[in-house]
Amino acid sequence: MIRKITLILPLLAAACATPELPGGFADEQRWFDSRIAEGYDADAAPPSVPDKMPARTPEEIDEAAQAVLEARERLFEAERATQSGVSDTESYAQDARERADPPSPID
Repeated sequence: MIRKITLILPLLAAACATPELPGGFADEQRWFDSRIAEGYDADAAPPSVPDKMPARTPEEIDEAAQAVLEARERLFEAERATQSGVSDTESYAQDARERADPPSPID
């Protein structure tokens, strides 16, 4: 029970402390009403937000996929060019062994 109270109390306190957004619902409703008065459809998306993706042919889709793969390969090549030589497994293991050796006792 204490766990539940411990978890719920901070959530309730945060919910009560949340400030009211400026304008509130009344401003939002006025914006909607003005759009309807201008003749916009209530269910239509604004002109800046497309509600459907443009139709593409399979060739266009393949070209777009190829462009993405080429960009990815250029990115990988640039990353490989900036990396220093990768050490082999044995040298990595030897470095790990040296780090794992305990320090010598203090006299």
